[in-house]
Formats: sequence, C-alpha cells, structure tokens
Amino acid sequence: MARRFFGQVITVERDEETRQPLAFSFRDERHEVERIMASWQDYGFPNDGRRHTWRQRRHRNYYRVCTTEGRRFEIYYDRGVSLDSPKYMRWYVTEELQH
Repeated sequence: MARRFFGQVITVERDEETRQPLAFSFRDERHEVERIMASWQDYGFPNDGRRHTWRQRRHRNYYRVCTTEGRRFEIYYDRGVSLDSPKYMRWYVTEELQH
C-alpha cells in the first residue's frame, strides 16, 4: 500500500459523545468519514534519545478512516495535557493511504 505523508494540522468535526471524527477539512477540501477502519492510542515517549518523565508522554488517538469519496487517511488527535482545553486540542493528518 503506497503512502503519501503530510503531517499537517487539520480541522475536524467530531461526535461530541464518542469524540470520534465525523468529517475533516484538509487542503481546502471537506472529507466526510464513512467508516473508521482502525483506531488506537499512543502513550509513548518522544524518540529523541533523552530521558523523559511521565509528563512528556504522548497522548494521541489515531484513526484510519475511509471517506465517502473512497479515500483513506490516517489522522490523529493530539490531546496534549488536557482532554477539554482548546489550547491543546489539535488534529493532524499524517498520511493518505493508497489502495
């Protein structure tokens, strides 16, 4: 499966109850999520060779999604240090997965 890497901030509409993505805007295009193919959490530490404390851990929720146009993307929600503070709520598209 070929991949195209982006690593860019995106705007996401999410379900308020489940917090899962419903749609996202990327490069001036709106993509509706038809289904979530996979999801997982990443609580790892940065891989930079230094020692880290628990506060420096990543808090990310990853999703592989299929859009209504049939395109597949990997996106993630970086929670930072807070679940509800807009200051830390950032979504990213990491890559588009080719069939």
